Amino acid sequence: MSTVIMGANATQQISCVSLGMVILDEIRMPNKLPLLNVIGGSATFVTLGLRLFATKSLVPGCLVLAGSDLPREIREEMQSWRCNPLTVIDFPDQPCSRGLLVYEDDTFGPKTFEYTTPPLRAIPKHLVGTPLLSARAFHFFGRPEEIIDQIPELLSYRQSAYPELPHPFLVWEPLPSSCRPENLPAFQQACELVAVFSPNHLELAALIPDHATHIANPESLSALISLGTSFLASRSIANRLQPTLILRAGALGALAFQPKSSGPPVHVPAFHSPGSGKVVDVTGAGNAFLGGYVAGWLLEGNVRGALEAGSVAAGVAVEQIGIPRLLEGEGVQRLAQLRGRVEE
Repeated sequence: MSTVIMGANATQQISCVSLGMVILDEIRMPNKLPLLNVIGGSATFVTLGLRLFATKSLVPGCLVLAGSDLPREIREEMQSWRCNPLTVIDFPDQPCSRGLLVYEDDTFGPKTFEYTTPPLRAIPKHLVGTPLLSARAFHFFGRPEEIIDQIPELLSYRQSAYPELPHPFLVWEPLPSSCRPENLPAFQQACELVAVFSPNHLELAALIPDHATHIANPESLSALISLGTSFLASRSIANRLQPTLILRAGALGALAFQPKSSGPPVHVPAFHSPGSGKVVDVTGAGNAFLGGYVAGWLLEGNVRGALEAGSVAAGVAVEQIGIPRLLEGEGVQRLAQLRGRVEE
C-alpha cells in the first residue's frame, strides 16, 4: 500500500473530506451498450458538491482508495477535480471498487446495484499522515455502529496531529440497509456524535414503523414534517444531544429540523421542479446535496444558506449520467438562480 498526495498547499484551508467510497461503475440500460468505468460512489458525489463552491481559501480534499487496475485516464480525470489535496492510496494487490448498476427501463428509475469486486472502504486511519486530517468538516456514510467506532477514532488521530484545531463539523449519511426499526437505539447513540444527520425520507421512514407504510411517495411537506418530528421525539429521552436533522426528499426538496429551535423546519425546494425535463439520473444526488450543504455551511454559517447550496449541488448531479464537468463559478450562478425563484 502506498500513498500519493497531489496538490497539497499548506496555505489553503481544506473544507471537507468524505469517508465514503469511490467506485468504478458499469451501467447497463435496456437496448443500449453498457457504460464502463463510470466514476461513482458517495465520496465522488460529495466531492462534486464541495467543488461547486470551492474558493481559493476553501478547497475540498478528496481521498481515493485505488486498486491496481485504476485506469490512467480515470486517475487523470480525478486530478482535474480541483481538490487540494487529492490523496490516492494505492492497493497494488487488490482491484478497484467496482459495481454493476442495472436500470430496469430507460427512465433511470427502478435499478439494482451490486459490487463486482470486494469494496475498498475508507476509514479514519487512512487519513493519518495526510493533510486531509486537518479538514474543517468530514462526511461519513455508514452504519450506526461504524459511526460509533470511527468518530472517536478520527478525533483521536486529529487531536494528536493538530491539537490546535477546533472540533470538526461532522455529517453522517446512513447506509440505507441499516435503516431498520431494531437499529433505532444505535442510531440514537450515533447521532450524539455528529452535527448533522441526513437520511432521505425513505430511510428515515424505515426507522420508524408507524411511518414506513405512509411515506413511500410523499405528496406534501406536512407528511415530511410529521416524519422528522416523530424521529426527534423518539430521541428526547434523557435529554440526549441532538444533531440538526437534514431530511432529503427528492422533488420536494429538503428540510432542516433544528432541535433547539421552536420554529418550523427550514425548507428549501429542489433546484429542478417536477416536469422540468432536466432530470436525467438521480444517482448520487443525495451525496452531492450533502457536499453542497457542507460547503454552504462553511461559507455562510447558516442552515438556509447550506440547504440552498445543497439543492444546487443535487440539481447539477442529476442532469447527466455520472460526474459532470463543472464550469468556473457555476455553483455561485446557480445559487443566485435558486434564491431568485425562492424569493418570488
